[in-house]
Amino acid sequence: MRLRYRFPGIFLIALALFLFFGLLMTNKAFADTAIVTTDVLNIRAGPGTGYNIVTQVNRNERLSVLDKSGDWYCVSLPSGQKGWLAGWLVNIEKSPAQAAPSSSTAVRVNGNAVNIRSGPGTGYSVITQVNSGATFPVLGSANDWYNVNLGSGGSGWIAGWLVTAVITPAAPPSRSDTTTGRNAVVTGSVVNVRGGPGTTSNVIGQVFQGNSLAVLDQSNDWIRVMLPNGNTGWVAGWLVSMQTAPVNPQPAPNPPPATINPPANQGGSGGTTPPNSGSTGKGLSLAVSSAGARTTTVVKASVPFSYTQSVLANPDRLVVDLKGIVPGDLALATNVNSQTVSQIRTGHFQKNPDITRVVFDLKGGALYDISVSSDGKTLTVQTYIPDIEGSYAGKIIAVDAGHGSPDPGAIGKLGTKEKDITLDIAKRVKNLLEARGAKVIMTRTGEPEIGLYERTSKANSAKANIFVSIHMNANDNAALGGTSTYVYSGAKNARVQESERLARYIQSELVKVLGLRDIGVKYDNFAVLRTSNMPAVLCELAFISNIPEEKYMNTDGFKNTAAEAIVQGIGRYFAEKRNA
Repeated sequence: MRLRYRFPGIFLIALALFLFFGLLMTNKAFADTAIVTTDVLNIRAGPGTGYNIVTQVNRNERLSVLDKSGDWYCVSLPSGQKGWLAGWLVNIEKSPAQAAPSSSTAVRVNGNAVNIRSGPGTGYSVITQVNSGATFPVLGSANDWYNVNLGSGGSGWIAGWLVTAVITPAAPPSRSDTTTGRNAVVTGSVVNVRGGPGTTSNVIGQVFQGNSLAVLDQSNDWIRVMLPNGNTGWVAGWLVSMQTAPVNPQPAPNPPPATINPPANQGGSGGTTPPNSGSTGKGLSLAVSSAGARTTTVVKASVPFSYTQSVLANPDRLVVDLKGIVPGDLALATNVNSQTVSQIRTGHFQKNPDITRVVFDLKGGALYDISVSSDGKTLTVQTYIPDIEGSYAGKIIAVDAGHGSPDPGAIGKLGTKEKDITLDIAKRVKNLLEARGAKVIMTRTGEPEIGLYERTSKANSAKANIFVSIHMNANDNAALGGTSTYVYSGAKNARVQESERLARYIQSELVKVLGLRDIGVKYDNFAVLRTSNMPAVLCELAFISNIPEEKYMNTDGFKNTAAEAIVQGIGRYFAEKRNA
């Protein structure tokens, strides 16, 4: 009798322990955040479109992930309830707790009285403050924030624009660290360098568009490269372009601690006065004024300075680096909330030489103009929303739907044919453009395949202003996904430079609304890009080999959104030419 009752007791205790540790494991495995990438997203009672809609959430809402079933995620709602959402309509941000600590990566604080917060954002509480020069090991990162080790077992989050990432010296490369005779040229705006070949490896630094890095090794789609400071790391192969290196660069012996910074002229440069060669100056004031769809920001300094600028996506940011000054009296953050700018942030980005970084959080597809006063001490940044409605009138635009019968293009695991999706979207682009006053030349209007040279011949004969080819991407690695826009990889003449401008506008709009990974503007020798007489781009909207993206591209939401983004990018391109 005693045994009869003792066994259930032991059994219940064991069951309780099992459930307890199971819960811990579940929380660990599903402590990610789902970030909504579409304007309105249905939350359902179960993992599938056959379940009832229980509520809706909006773009950019962040929801904690509790579970996963196939392509669906169970999330915690603000009301405390649970619900399921489609995985292809969100971005999954890994929990900071899952980020692997890195003993070789640290950040150095640039400003005084910099807040350390309890989470990655200004909405989190301040737990302490630190001063310029303090250095902290990095535990992880999220968006523009670093999770740092504060010592004594504590940690907190610091804004990335107020620190400099420092890579500590690595051991000199071994004999096996020889270059392969190739360089990897970074094509993404800002690309993470990782400690190993995969997104689960910790981030040890960043490189920027245009950086050329010696290639040491390759593992699947990841490239091991030599960094400017002599250390090594891994970058994603789909964010670089492989080129033959004219010379095998050798690592510098015993490299000093280094900061991986953008190239000096990334995104353009300005300022008629060279950097101050005497003592470092300081920022004196930052004034903002708004009138309608235009916002003017004036930054004054005590000495002449030069500047460089670059644009980052997801979210859209204009980054202006002022060389030769420290922040001085410039506010760390200025809330603007105009039609074009939500906030302006400043920080001491680099020492020796001093660089003050000014970051504009852009809104609504804003464009910008930058100028410097004749004495070199005043920078004026104007951000504005272009009037694109009248920019289409009278333009001749060639729209090319990729593939056709008998060549279907790539075929997805679910049977989707690239030729069908591209023609559907091309027709929607045509309708939108014609409604805005443009004349559209369709290279393919039906099922039959059109020769590559015939496509551009039609556009050339019609004297089209631009040529836009629509495709779906594919890769043997079914996990790869994202959006890219290609231009011709040949000599960078005026036509190719215009193609790059067009590609940047279209790529920006596609990434903004599709919510897929931003692969960036890339270069290739595609026939339609090579043989067109006008600026030409080829859009790879999504990966048909990626099942969630294949499902997504079969929806009217994807097709309409992609068409609207292409048309919006075209309008921005023509508007800038009109307003130049």
